[in-house]
Amino acid sequence: MNEHKKEYHQYVRESRTAVVFKSVKKNVWGCEYYENQLIDDEHKKVFIAEELYLNENLAESCADNYVFGKKNFEENQT
Repeated sequence: MNEHKKEYHQYVRESRTAVVFKSVKKNVWGCEYYENQLIDDEHKKVFIAEELYLNENLAESCADNYVFGKKNFEENQT
């Protein structure tokens, strides 16, 4: 998270993490999506994607769907 984003919530379930934030510069909500993946025999938290949303409720709903496996990206392994 950088100085232009303020973290509000973090959703975690098994190997997936979603961070809900508000962009200070753009005044929009968003999510950063991560997944723990096995890289070189070590589990590492890998950045998967970032998306922006019109409001906090939509960002939280997408974060929840992601950690429960209802929302996926091509980069996901789980």
